[in-house]
Amino acid sequence: MKELLSRIVVGFLLGAIIILASISRPIFLLLFLLIWLGIATAEFLHLLQRIGLKFNYPLFIAINLIFILLIHFNAPLHYLFFLIVIIFLWAIFQSPFSSKYFTYGLFSLFYLAFLPTHFLLLKKLVTENHLSNHILLFPLFFTWLNDTLAYGIGKGIGQRKLAEAISPQKTYEGFFGALTLSIPFSFFYLKSFLPKVFPLNFILLSVLLTILAQIGDLLESVFKREAKVKDSSNLLLGHGGFLDRIDSLLFTIPAFYYWLKVFF
Repeated sequence: MKELLSRIVVGFLLGAIIILASISRPIFLLLFLLIWLGIATAEFLHLLQRIGLKFNYPLFIAINLIFILLIHFNAPLHYLFFLIVIIFLWAIFQSPFSSKYFTYGLFSLFYLAFLPTHFLLLKKLVTENHLSNHILLFPLFFTWLNDTLAYGIGKGIGQRKLAEAISPQKTYEGFFGALTLSIPFSFFYLKSFLPKVFPLNFILLSVLLTILAQIGDLLESVFKREAKVKDSSNLLLGHGGFLDRIDSLLFTIPAFYYWLKVFF
């Protein structure tokens, strides 16, 4: 009971902090993301270290955070190229040399810099078009609801494993149950804010985000499984690590951003 209460309290506080940071001024959202993603990057590098790849923590954390700053301040794209060059130069001087250093270095940049910057881009899109903050918060609420439904339904009636070798608790019943219940949520949540969007597009959005939420969760699970750990860290008590809390959001937020740009 104490563990459950702890999870509820921590979950509520985390949710409240994320929501407040999201709807505050862009500079506060930027600072929040820099702190969160700096820690998440360190957790990811720790997973890589457990599978035998030793990365320079300060260097790669700095690279990811600089990338986010460049995007936020609309820096010319050629500046981003220099970050890739730095990763390449660092990788080729590792001993013993392995192409995995360059591959995973680039993946870290994509995974924990490029993908999360879409939340800043979404914030900018919502602000510039004078849209409601409810639209900005939609991918957060959708992903949290979808993950909760998939877990609860899978626990209750799940029989057929979705990806047993990666995440034994995920089931087809949980996936399709979450998808089915997420469709009306998307429609009724967004319809009043986006009245010109055809209803079918809300269904397509729900399908897309549900699939990507599962992909995001499973992708992190691949690294945790290989590193032989349950969570990326224990910094958030019963909620695992900072990377654990955003694994699905890393994919659902960019997808929603591009969906909004197409259909708004």
